[in-house]
Amino acid sequence: MSNEKRSKDGLITFVLNNKALLLMLIMFLVCSMISPYFMTFSNIRNVLRQISTSCVLAFGYTCIFSSANIDLSVGYYVGLLGVLSALLDTRTSLPFALIVVITVVVGIFCGMLNAAIGLVIKLPMFIVTLSMGQIYKGVCYVISNNSPVSGISESFKFLGQGYIGFIPFPVLVMAVFGLIVYILLNKTIFGRQAIASGGNKVTARLAGININKTTLLVYLISGIGCAVTALMLTGRAASAQVTAGQGMEMDAIAAVVIGGTPMKGGKAKVVGTFFGVLLIGLLSNVLNLLGIDSNYQYILKGVMILIAMTLDKVSETYFNNQLKKAVEK
Repeated sequence: MSNEKRSKDGLITFVLNNKALLLMLIMFLVCSMISPYFMTFSNIRNVLRQISTSCVLAFGYTCIFSSANIDLSVGYYVGLLGVLSALLDTRTSLPFALIVVITVVVGIFCGMLNAAIGLVIKLPMFIVTLSMGQIYKGVCYVISNNSPVSGISESFKFLGQGYIGFIPFPVLVMAVFGLIVYILLNKTIFGRQAIASGGNKVTARLAGININKTTLLVYLISGIGCAVTALMLTGRAASAQVTAGQGMEMDAIAAVVIGGTPMKGGKAKVVGTFFGVLLIGLLSNVLNLLGIDSNYQYILKGVMILIAMTLDKVSETYFNNQLKKAVEK
């Protein structure tokens, strides 16, 4: 009976720890049965290309959630960074490589500014980033005159449309950025400190971890992710849309939580985040293949976010109960 219970507990633990992978596999099978075009190489490659921007953003968001922080402004400053980079590309003679560097530096500044304001004023990051999002949105509208910026260079377009062999360039960028974030969170002192500060800030501070420095660094990484996302989005659309990034934070939150990184921090699952983004991407792809009105995608994404939060709560309750039982023994 004891072995049976241990096996049952082990199965439940595996499912809760790998819910993104299991849900993605179920979605993959369903999509394969619904549409005969789904399993084609070109469609799978297209799905990966489409999710690459969301995935880069979500990888950065994984750092934020692992440290028990939040950023509701990322979608807005993705739009701002896209417009800024497009304006620099179309209205100056700066080398494109320098434009990329400037965009990344501004992305880092935006991320660290969010963190600094919250740390100095000691306001919840929810309030700070909600407010900053509106500021970034306003700045974006002002510098763009509330109009798209078109006529970008071929080098810019390559970021979102180019191929290295048969592999889309954005997919390679996604893979490299995801690997870097995985190493940072799982193989470095910074990663252990970020996760520890997310698990229990008081204990982390007593252990000598500089919470403020760690918070600044996770927002810095997220800022880099936002800059890379903005560049690829603009290159893919061949223009900078002022509303390009709005709403992306919701997809990121859903993907990260489904992937196994809880909003309360203390854990980071970068690979799970990838599967979470892929799950959302597969959902959008099969709806497009079936010719279903894209407006229904918003409804389904909302449902998916609710499911993600519910699964997160179930996981937290289950593991807390297991820990309590272990302590009592």
